[in-house]
Amino acid sequence: MTIKVIKLGGGAGVNHQTVLRNLAERIQHGEQWILVHGCSDAANQLAEQVGYPAQTITSPGGHTSRYTDARTLEIFSAAAGMVNQQLAAELMSYRVHAVGLSGPNVIRAERKKAIRAIRNGRQIIIRDDYSGKITGINTQVLVPLLENDLTPVVAPLALGDEYERLNVDGDLAAAQLAHELRADTLVILSNVPGLLRDVNDPASLISQFSLSELDRYADFAGGRMKKKLLAAEAAQVSRVILADSRLENPIDAALAGAGTHIINEAVYVYHA
Repeated sequence: MTIKVIKLGGGAGVNHQTVLRNLAERIQHGEQWILVHGCSDAANQLAEQVGYPAQTITSPGGHTSRYTDARTLEIFSAAAGMVNQQLAAELMSYRVHAVGLSGPNVIRAERKKAIRAIRNGRQIIIRDDYSGKITGINTQVLVPLLENDLTPVVAPLALGDEYERLNVDGDLAAAQLAHELRADTLVILSNVPGLLRDVNDPASLISQFSLSELDRYADFAGGRMKKKLLAAEAAQVSRVILADSRLENPIDAALAGAGTHIINEAVYVYHA
């Protein structure tokens, strides 16, 4: 079976409804997809509501991530579950047989017990964080669902070595899923058109480059885009597409050439 993986960003401004409707149309025409989602905006809103605002960590390499202490993990887990149920329910409203899965059922990870971060210009070590480095995917859960024409909807949570819940990066989770299930395509949809040479100029979109050229284009990536390029490298699939969720039919547009296409020339086969 030919599988495609889609990562739907959880940031503010991501158009979930349009993406899900388009995804449902493609599934109804016989395609098999796995949906991995983020929940950053929902987690931020919930954190504000309970009086424990979200914080971020910036690594020495410039990668940003959520600081996930024990209290934040509870908030993040609640938000992830809520978004997971909402997305699965909406897909079912389009007559797609969707199955919502909390990440610990699917994603395994190793807790990052000592994280280097930059704070106020100084490097510090954080030891109370509950984020994880993804180590594997439980394909025994996913494959039977796909074989029975069910669509997995996966939240960005993982199970650690000590059976603790861990916050993991949704882009990297989608990449690992795509890699282990030998998907042909990974589509990452967010609230930007793709990789831009100038973040303030949508017309500066980089439309395509080879995976072997990733380092050459990495300098154009800032913030969350850095993780998306890491995901493209980790997936090792035929193509990774970084595209805009806000278009009319965003998946159709991405597969037809919109966004930034990162081509793995070693395995690339054209798919419409």
